[in-house]
Amino acid sequence: MRALLLALPLLAATPTPVAAQTYMFETGTTLLAKCRNRAPEYSLACTAYIVGVVDGIRKDMFIGRARPVCWPDRMSADEARGTVIAYLERWPDQRRGPASVLVSVALNERWPCQK
Repeated sequence: MRALLLALPLLAATPTPVAAQTYMFETGTTLLAKCRNRAPEYSLACTAYIVGVVDGIRKDMFIGRARPVCWPDRMSADEARGTVIAYLERWPDQRRGPASVLVSVALNERWPCQK
């Protein structure tokens, strides 16, 4: 038993193979679960995540790393949230994807750029 306790710090320091480290922080499924949860902290987490993605995309546009979008300049957090929730509910097969991508897809579907 003592040998096992002494070995634990060494096991914790052993690197994990790269393939085992592949994961997403947030998926469409986990985001929708937060958004549907009536507890205030989950509702806030849902909205904050979506607003963070929107801010990140707008930042990338500002510095020239993303293509322009045609979303309203004064889109509210509630409007973005409602759009994302509606998209995730309408397309359940998409929910396994990264939530950040799905936020962008949902908003681009709602407000497509005119060609």
